[in-house]
Amino acid sequence: MPMLIEELDEDRGPSETAFKFHYLPDARFHSFGSPDIQPMLEKWGFGMEMAMCTFRVEQQVGPEGMQPMLEAFFRDRGVLGILQSMTKLRVLSVDKVNVRWQKMGTKVVSMSFFNKLEDCGAVGKSGHIRGRIEEEFEEVPIVNLIREAILVDDSELYDTFSEQDRKEFLFRIFSHLQFGGAQNQWEDHVEDYFKATKEVYKDLLTVRRTDTGDVEVVSTVASILSLGAGGSLFSKESRLNFCYVIHDPVVRHVKVWYFGFKPLW
Repeated sequence: MPMLIEELDEDRGPSETAFKFHYLPDARFHSFGSPDIQPMLEKWGFGMEMAMCTFRVEQQVGPEGMQPMLEAFFRDRGVLGILQSMTKLRVLSVDKVNVRWQKMGTKVVSMSFFNKLEDCGAVGKSGHIRGRIEEEFEEVPIVNLIREAILVDDSELYDTFSEQDRKEFLFRIFSHLQFGGAQNQWEDHVEDYFKATKEVYKDLLTVRRTDTGDVEVVSTVASILSLGAGGSLFSKESRLNFCYVIHDPVVRHVKVWYFGFKPLW
């Protein structure tokens, strides 16, 4: 596969050589690319601008190792060759890569979390999404009360979800699917959003039962905010952009879920 990196410095820093990654091209997902969920993703405007892929890291990575692992990941020639062929991510100088990221919460493991949407009146008992007069908020169309509750911070519905709720990865997945891309043909009922949210969640996170029978997530989810002076994540700034790197310490998988918003004009 041809390299798409405009400039690669030859000097390899210590964080770059500390980890080795292997792309897993045969990894399959029950959401992205599946006959059940992919048509929904395309309907919601997620076309070629969305990517989901899996790598394997040879080394064990503990909680303290996420920062150096992410630095190495976005400096690795093989990783960048794959990501730059799939996404608008670009690295110009690997030695200037400085990854800024935020750890996402993974304590919420039940879709009952979204009962709050019915409690606040954004969704009816039948699952119908309540509409509203359309308006733009930070270049995002607000066409229903779910979108208002998620995004419009001066709305009385905004407090439906706390700041901690908004850091939960399950909330992020649902929000991304709700807003979609530029050619989003949104749903009038919430069921398909819930269905797709569950499948993306299961594809990206690894869970297990504790000794007490509770479900816990073992994956670490990093929302990638910036690559520093070394490169750029997206070709255009948008509230709808996202890039997540998810590490599974059990099988040492590193998964990427990416979307770079592409406007219609």
